[in-house]
Parts: sequence; C-alpha cells; structure tokens
Amino acid sequence: MNARLIKLWNDLQSSYYFIPGLMALGAILLAVLTSTIDKNLDYSIAQKLGWFHSNKADGARAILTTIAGSMMTVAAVTFSITMVAVTSAAGQYGPRLIGNFMRDKANQITLGTFTSTFVYCLLILRVARTGDSSGVENAVTEFVPNISLLIAMILTLFSVGVMIFFIHHIPETLNVGNITGQVGRKLRGDIEEMFPVNIGDPKTENDARSDSISIKDFDHKTALKVLAKAEGYIQAVHEDAILDWAKENSAVVRLQYRPGDFAVRGDALMHVWVTDKPDAELGADMQRALRGTYAMGQERTAHQNILFLADELVEILARALSPGVNDPFTAINCINWFHSAINTMMQGEAPSPYRRDENDDLRIIAHPISFKRFVSVICDQSRPYIASDRNAAIKMLTTLTELAAGAKTDEQREILTSQLEKLNRAANDALGSELEREEISARYKQSIKMINDKDFYEAELASERWGGGRS
Repeated sequence: MNARLIKLWNDLQSSYYFIPGLMALGAILLAVLTSTIDKNLDYSIAQKLGWFHSNKADGARAILTTIAGSMMTVAAVTFSITMVAVTSAAGQYGPRLIGNFMRDKANQITLGTFTSTFVYCLLILRVARTGDSSGVENAVTEFVPNISLLIAMILTLFSVGVMIFFIHHIPETLNVGNITGQVGRKLRGDIEEMFPVNIGDPKTENDARSDSISIKDFDHKTALKVLAKAEGYIQAVHEDAILDWAKENSAVVRLQYRPGDFAVRGDALMHVWVTDKPDAELGADMQRALRGTYAMGQERTAHQNILFLADELVEILARALSPGVNDPFTAINCINWFHSAINTMMQGEAPSPYRRDENDDLRIIAHPISFKRFVSVICDQSRPYIASDRNAAIKMLTTLTELAAGAKTDEQREILTSQLEKLNRAANDALGSELEREEISARYKQSIKMINDKDFYEAELASERWGGGRS
C-alpha cells in the first residue's frame, strides 16, 4: 500500500545514475562471462580471430588500458556538457525543466555506455596476465583474453558512435521548439490517460446520488480524518490501494489532496466514513496504512499532475515574453500546445468524483481537475504576458476562437468565450499603441461572431485570412 515505492520508482527514472548503474552492472556480468569463455576456449580457435587476435598479454593490456583511460575522460566531458546544458536551460526556460533533462534517456545511456565500457575494460585488464618466464614450479602462466579483448573493441566502436550521437543530441535538447514539444506531448498524453481515470468503476453524479448511500451523509463534521505527519508536496497517490482498503473495511474515503498540492503537518489528507460502523475509529495501523498511500517530497513533479506540465508551458511563455528576451514566437509555440491540451481535454469525458468497486458500492470520492480550472491555469496565468504582446494576443484569440467553436458543451463554450473577453480587455489595457488596440478589438468581435455563427466560422476558415497554402 506504500506510495513511497511509486515515488522511489519515479525518482529513479528521473535520476542520472539509475540507467548508468544498471549498465555498469551489466558490464561486470559481461566481463565475468567473456573471461570464463576465454579460460575454456581452445587457443587454436582464438587464433582464427585474425586481426583481432593478440598473441601477447602486453599488447592486450596496452589496448585495454588505453580504452579504459579514454572512456573515463570522455565520460567526464560528457557529464560536463550535460551540466552546462542543464544550467543553460534552467536559466533560460525555467528551473522546473531540469527534471526533463535528467529524465532524458539519451543522456543517461550515453553516460552509461562510457562508464560501463570503462568498468568492463578494467575487469578484463585484471585477468590479462603477462606470465613468469623463469620456468620455476607454480609460475604464473601468460593469459591473453582474446574474446574479451574483441568485446572491448566492439564496445569502444559503439562508444564512438554514441559520442557522435551525443554531440548531435545536446543542441537538439536545447532547441526551445523541442523543449515545448516534449512538455506539450507529455501533457496531452497525461490528459488522455486521466480522462477518464481508472479508479474503480465510474458512475455519473446522478447515479451516485440515487444510490442507497446518500452523498449528503458524508459530512466533514462526522468524518474520521487521516492527518499528515509530514509536510511537503504530494508527489504520488496510490489510488488502487485506497480502493482496496475501502472495500476491506466497508468504508468511503474522500481525498482532500491531489498530486501537486502542498500539505502541512496536521492537515487532513482524507476523510473516512465506515458505513457499517458509524461509531468506528481509525486505529494507528489504519492511519499509517492510509497515510502510506500518499508520498510527499520537497518539490512538485509531473507524475499524476497535469497542472505541473501546464505550469511549465506557462513559465516558458512568460520568460519568452519578458522584456529581456522578447521572443513572441516561442510564446506562440507554447500557445499551440495550449491548444492541443485544451482540445484533448474537451474531447475526453470528465470522470465522476464518485468511484465504485465491482459490487457497485461507493468507495472513493475524488474530485477530478475540472475543465474550468484547467483552462484557468493556462489562460489566467499566461494572460498578463500575452496581453502585452500584439502577436501573442492575436494568436491566443485565434486559438480560443477555434476551441470555443468546436466545444462539445455549452459550458465549455461559455468558459472559453469568457477567456476571450478577458483577454480582449487585458490587451486593451496593456498595449500602448492605439492601432494595436483597435486590431485586437476587431479580432475579438470577429471571434465572437464566428463562435455564434457556424456558417460564418466555416467561411472564415476557408478564406485566405485564416488559412493558407502554397501557390
């Protein structure tokens, strides 16, 4: 039931040592295997290796020493380049993006390739013996690990290829288009997974209220509270464990915190009602088990938290539109990914906050992130920066227009139309040029007409003013 295992796994994936550590362990096992093969291999077979055959241990040791020394040098340079890239990205795009670089599998595999090659050569160097030519009894005989040496050469050639790839990869990771694209695709993918969520069997709110258990019975005044014993950001919630506990104890659990929220010691992480024992109390073991379904940390993470990814895009946009940078086209790139994320959420079905088990009994009350809140996180936080730039404001007006025109419900359309109106007002207050304010107002009026008139919307989309092509 412990969510700390989930947190540990996420931390390992975000670390810069996990994959290199596994690769170094693999190098140790490979060294044991190849040296064992060498010890049991007929010398005549080793002679057939031709160019890769070494008949002297001194030559083999020289090759292995050269490879091992060069691998550590290249690994140090690789680590330095990565740290420079991380520092540059954190300063330019925001410190919350450091985790994206740490999770980059290409960087981890590159470091792991060099370190594992070094470890392998070091271990093979240990078994390569020059021997004792004095002829005395029990003298050490010469041993040339030809198969191991061949593998070391192959690993070296592979490392050269990885180094070339790494030199190409680092500039790509610093490209702001790739950075925003990575965050945007992750945000879209997480939204697709979370809507609907997979805690129990979903039911609509009306179904929950018509159940034999009335939602009105779950008042916070009568709830048993599970209090936090530590403070920090919620990084993971083990939903399946909560559902299993609720089933075993015939209880209903309402989650008070979701991943990304900050909890202070003594806050109620969840409210619990034991339905068949109204006067029941939560013992120390039960409290500990339920607290174990929450994992806390010192920082917000993207795990189970789509708002963190949205905040990352807003931060990139804010820095791009700052006076010191003044890069509206990076901001427009972020707005395009806003479009993708909001459109994805509009297409999905919002899950009910009332979750049931396989017996159709209410077990968990967990309010999901609403469409209104998600749009507010994106639009309200980015509006002060977008409103001050003519290019970004027009792009955002265009994006909100297309989203509102394609809304599936009246509620979605009203939320997006309200954001259009707020952006129009903010831009008219922030822009210093009368000409730009008139342009924004004209685009806003056009947007409202397009949202309310489907034929006009289709005609505008088909015109050269909205779309384009190649002549």
